[in-house]
Amino acid sequence: MDRSEDHPLTAEEAKQRLRLVAKHAGPAGWVRERPWSAVALAFAAGLLAGAEPVARKPLAEAMALLIARGLNSVEGYY
Repeated sequence: MDRSEDHPLTAEEAKQRLRLVAKHAGPAGWVRERPWSAVALAFAAGLLAGAEPVARKPLAEAMALLIARGLNSVEGYY
């Protein structure tokens, strides 16, 4: 935690912190922050889902490589 005080949070402080964290939890926060990345990911998922069974594995491997490269280039991603 980044708090240096020794006292517990008040109810209002706790609610405010919960609301802040909830904004960024789950896919909705990510989609709001990166709408074009979300569109690209949905498009890629559609391609993968609609591909012939024989082509799915190589396509999935190529997509995984591209996604990994993209995540490595995102600042602050661990």
